[in-house]
Amino acid sequence: MPVSIDTHISNVKLQNEIELAAAVNNLKTNPQELSQFLQNQQSNVYSKILKQKDNTFQKVYGDMDRSTKVHKSVLMYNKRTKDLVNIQDEIYRTRKEKVDAVLQDKQTAGRKSEMNEWTVNNKRDTLFVMSSLFITLSVLLLLAGLWRMGMIGSSLAIGLALPLLLIFSLIVTNRAQYTDVLRNKNYWNKQIFEGKYGKIPLPNCPALTGITPAST
Repeated sequence: MPVSIDTHISNVKLQNEIELAAAVNNLKTNPQELSQFLQNQQSNVYSKILKQKDNTFQKVYGDMDRSTKVHKSVLMYNKRTKDLVNIQDEIYRTRKEKVDAVLQDKQTAGRKSEMNEWTVNNKRDTLFVMSSLFITLSVLLLLAGLWRMGMIGSSLAIGLALPLLLIFSLIVTNRAQYTDVLRNKNYWNKQIFEGKYGKIPLPNCPALTGITPAST
């Protein structure tokens, strides 16, 4: 008849207990063997405790060492990230300075061109108006001379003089409006800047108190 596994386990445990009881009885009858057995058991327990303690220490030390290395890696990563950010900021600042310099040079060149255009064209307009005035006066003097000599009548002289004066007035009005509307609307024009746009405000510095002039 086959024996079940539970019955077999119970039999083995019972046999081990019987052997252990017999060994204990033998040790009780022999004090030296009992003392030696206890010392061996104590040594085994002490060795196991030391081994377990050493294993625990090695595990804790290894975990701490790995944690320290991870922490150092994180710190190094943060430092490298900050270095990269600083490099990017420096590159951006350098490029921005170059772009600002180019824009400033372009604006300066454009403003210089405007100033030259304003000066040259004002001189041209002045010359054109003075030439028109000279021509108008010359024609008026010619008409007056012809009228005095009786070569033309007064109505003809007046009829020729009035359109001439009207044309000259239109020329002066057109040039004046063109200059005022298109050329003088810049801050670098002194007349407009000090007139319509006001003067440059000066800083309001508080008066210094408690300071005495140095004696000479």
